[in-house]
Amino acid sequence: MKATEPQYQQALPEEFSVTTLEKNLAALATINENLFQRICLPVDGTHVHFLKNGEISYQINQTLFPFVLDKEKLEETLKDVNSSKDILLFGIGLGEQLNYLLERFTEVGITAWDRDPWLIRLALMQRDYSHHLRSGRLQLRMGVDILDIVDMAKNTPVVIHPLLRSFYKNEWKLLKTGVGEKRAIICSGGLFVDDVSNALEGFGYTLYTLDVTRLSVEEISLNIKRFNPQVAFAVNYTNGLAELFESHGVDLICWEVDPATDHLKPISTSSDRAYVFTYREANVEEFVKAGFKNVEHLPLASDTEKRLPTQLSQEEHDIYDAKLSFVGSSMTENAISLRKIFLSQYKACQDGSADAVEEGNRLLEEILSVQRQNFSVYVIPDLLDKYFSGFISYLLKLPGAHNPFILVGEIAAAEKRANYIANLGSLGVKVWGDDGWLSTEQFGVKYMGSAGHTFEINKIYSASSINVDINRLYQMDIIPMRIFDIMACGGFILAEYSKELSNIFEIGKEVETYSTLDELVSKATYYLDHESEALEIAKRGRGAVLKKHTISGRVKHMLKACVKECSPFSDVQPTTDNEQRSTDNGQRLTDNG
Repeated sequence: MKATEPQYQQALPEEFSVTTLEKNLAALATINENLFQRICLPVDGTHVHFLKNGEISYQINQTLFPFVLDKEKLEETLKDVNSSKDILLFGIGLGEQLNYLLERFTEVGITAWDRDPWLIRLALMQRDYSHHLRSGRLQLRMGVDILDIVDMAKNTPVVIHPLLRSFYKNEWKLLKTGVGEKRAIICSGGLFVDDVSNALEGFGYTLYTLDVTRLSVEEISLNIKRFNPQVAFAVNYTNGLAELFESHGVDLICWEVDPATDHLKPISTSSDRAYVFTYREANVEEFVKAGFKNVEHLPLASDTEKRLPTQLSQEEHDIYDAKLSFVGSSMTENAISLRKIFLSQYKACQDGSADAVEEGNRLLEEILSVQRQNFSVYVIPDLLDKYFSGFISYLLKLPGAHNPFILVGEIAAAEKRANYIANLGSLGVKVWGDDGWLSTEQFGVKYMGSAGHTFEINKIYSASSINVDINRLYQMDIIPMRIFDIMACGGFILAEYSKELSNIFEIGKEVETYSTLDELVSKATYYLDHESEALEIAKRGRGAVLKKHTISGRVKHMLKACVKECSPFSDVQPTTDNEQRSTDNGQRLTDNG
């Protein structure tokens, strides 16, 4: 895939003035020394992108959203504000709403809250608020300071930033309902976090989101102390999390759901309060070796409140009906990036030799050419040990280095995924994902663009005769979330066989599988001709997911394993019982085939 020129500026645009920031901070220091110091602490601001065309974007997961509020959007968010009382601004954004409120309501006090110190800094760079700050007319609140404005929000008009409301959904609910007896911190990051948050809320927890990868250690510690949670929950483990929450006497639940490219560091403190649940049984030993005492293999699941069989309109059928479909990343860009990392680290191992990159790329291609001969058997680890033994030893001893087996495994996984989908082109496969899939259109594949993670995926899974799953080459022993989600939507799935899959589902009864590319093509052809059999399997598969494999059920299991004295976990079911849903949605809708 052709590399594209970077679209981001290397420096802040000129309207973001450090001089203006310093003037505002000097004023803030005279009235709130503590907040002044907190705003000055280190913070990661890479989620706000300043594009070369002048646009500003905000990154949530892997998606960039327009961040500047145009006049129409700004007026829409403020049309109902007409008050002689003080006003609360939820989410400062880039300051557009704040500026409007200060100009329109000249006698009214404004309290502006944001979870993100970087956004507060950006707002303070664009306009001189020093007079408003010194007079007390403008008051800033940041992060866990939201606890100080819960009572205020009950009697004060609230203006909400339209984008940040969806990203700060846990804090918005906290502001509306107050803080309950059971409190949990949820570490930010990843699509899975929202599903876990919904489950925790169902069990009566008030949630606060902690940006553990962006904030300073001091700010993180302050958030934990003030919120005083009984438990913290992280989707995927970040080195240092166990030590962090152990130092605050808080139980940590970590549900590992994705492969990590970095090395797991040995834990430096007691791990009595850290509970790790990993989607991959082979990873249990790795965590135990790193010093974790409480480690358990726990498969993924589906949020069955979100993943449902979906009735489509005729217009939607024209878009989403597919003989075969695949939803997911082509992994093309990721493979390119990881190849560069692998080769740069190989060059460093060779003391920066000018020929190292060329040599490393040649050896890497030899390994990949062998793997390409059969994507159903993973041979890369042995080949890496053969061709790069010295380099592997070098990396394993290097602090913070990437895992070379995962780096090359991801490259090969991208090739496998493209190869398998290309071989389904003659059967009419449609793919949703990134534009890396465009390279497969020459084989008859129809690229449909990206798929929304909320409701569009349900339509695809429901309307496809066959949903295909292609596992990552280096982790053939796991069940991807995609499988649970397809089954929850009542879709028929043709999944790559694994022992793990056969342990929790009946093969041929609740799910159908393949082991090789030839078998994938053969079974896809068969079930396109025997749709009634596929529908029966899909019906039984959905029933199995509803009964045994919901995210709510998994979260309940994890809470039972760890929460003890502070907030004993009740056996009471969540407020929305996923396992007792009406059987009206118990089978795939026959008109979605």
